[in-house]
Amino acid sequence: MGLTDDTKKKVNSNSDNIVDINIEGTSRTRFRINGDSSCIIELNLSDLGIMERLRTGLEQLEDDMSAISKLDGDDEEFHAQLKSIDQKMRQSIDFIFDYPVSEVCARYGTMYDPIDGKFRYERIIEGLVNLYANNISAEYKKLQNRVQKHTDKYTSRKRK
Repeated sequence: MGLTDDTKKKVNSNSDNIVDINIEGTSRTRFRINGDSSCIIELNLSDLGIMERLRTGLEQLEDDMSAISKLDGDDEEFHAQLKSIDQKMRQSIDFIFDYPVSEVCARYGTMYDPIDGKFRYERIIEGLVNLYANNISAEYKKLQNRVQKHTDKYTSRKRK
């Protein structure tokens, strides 16, 4: 499959010899957090890899919370350990969503701040994972409908 004349012209006119292509659906969806236009995250809501990353990330977050409960030491050491655990928790959140979510969703405070009976990291995960669940469910229904249309063509031929 060669390049068309129009494509060749675009390649030749492009100073860095890069051909731009558009594959629909490969971009992330942008979300504004709490109505603040300076708080934008981008997520790929069709990313099925989130299920494994979520399992791994939640295990790490549980370990981090357990480590917090076992902390002791003087004030300076205690606060240094808390800060270190917060950083690890932020890395876990970012890992789960494959995006620097913690920079946006936890700009102030820590991942282990209690908010309305839950920790901040729990509120972030619940809020964002629901987006994935809703999207994956809707996409699955679209796939079922498309497959059903194709199978209907073949099964209706057999009935004739």
